[in-house]
Order: sequence, then C-alpha cells, then structure tokens
Amino acid sequence: MAMRQIGSVVPFPAQAAASAAPSTKPRPISGRPTTDGECRELKAWAESLPPDRERPATKDEIIRHLDFMEATLPSQNADIEKGKAKLVVYVTLLRGFSDDALGYMAVEACKTLKWFPVPAQCLDLARAYRAPVGEKEATLRLCHDFAQNSFERWMDNIVEGQPIGDVPEQWLRIAVERGTLRRLTNGSFVSRVLYHGPVKPLMTLVSA
Repeated sequence: MAMRQIGSVVPFPAQAAASAAPSTKPRPISGRPTTDGECRELKAWAESLPPDRERPATKDEIIRHLDFMEATLPSQNADIEKGKAKLVVYVTLLRGFSDDALGYMAVEACKTLKWFPVPAQCLDLARAYRAPVGEKEATLRLCHDFAQNSFERWMDNIVEGQPIGDVPEQWLRIAVERGTLRRLTNGSFVSRVLYHGPVKPLMTLVSA
C-alpha cells in the first residue's frame, strides 16, 4: 500500500488554529502560591488562559504514523487499489487526533497487534491516549491545593478555639455541617468549643 499517495487522494481542510491566542499577561508568580493574594491572582491568570487543547495532527503527520505501522505490521489485504481506498478512510477518521495521540496509537498497535489495524482499532487506541496536564489545568490545581490546605489549617485552628476570622461563606457552612461551628439566631458564627466550653472529664463516682 503506497501510503504517500494518500496525500493526493484525501482532501484536507486548511489547518485551523489549535486554540485561541495565549494570554499576553505574564504569569504573576513562578511557583506555588504562598498567600491568599497570590492564590487569587494566579487563579485569575489561569482562568484567562485558553482551554488546554492539543493541536490536531496534519495530513502529513497522520500519514507518517500510518507508514510507521505499515513498516512493522503486515496487511491482510493484498489488493493495493482497495487498500488505497481504505486508507482514505483512515486519514479521514484520524484527522481530529493530535500528533502525540497518533504516535501512541502507532506504538501500541505495533506492540499488541499482529496485523495492520482496522479503522476501529486505530480509533480505540488513539482514544486511549491521555495527554499531559496543560498549563491552565496545572495552575488551577495549584490554586485548589493551596485553598484546600488553607481551609484545613483554619479548621484545625477553630477546633483549638482560635478566632474565626474573615473567611469565605462556604468555609463557614462546611464548618457548621462538620459540627465545628455553631450558627446563632442573629446569623453570626461561634466555635462550638467556645460556646460549650472545653470538654470536661467524667467524674468517677465513689461510693461511701
């Protein structure tokens, strides 16, 4: 099967831009946030980024991966003309996947299959590829981890009887649900430790 002949057979639309133009605003901090202010600033910056999307493979890239599999896996179809017609289907179906996804597909096919894969097998292998975490998602995860750690430290302080402070409403609701805070009739919150006082040990009754 002459893979390179596919280029003159399959019409390919002009390659669209992979994603919107990246944010021109520089990243506010280089590492993990260490303060609430840094976390808010970094989260706002990450949310301004375009979605993490890999660029779809070009026609030449798709053909390169098909060539790689053809060089390794024998075909069960000796009819070259019929093979060319089938390869049009391969290129058409695979055009939405990234170059990395197709590279994964080709390697896995050579590792696990005895024959050149049918289109359905190619699609299954390409869909099994998991792209690395992009900058947007990775940065938002850093912000989430910082907020979660800050919340847990605040909860520990409340249990110890420390002041509640100015915290998000969601934190207060969770603390009430966990029984750490009590909401009074006037809408304010108070630590249950302070409201009830410290836990008193049980008195041992000694009979006379």
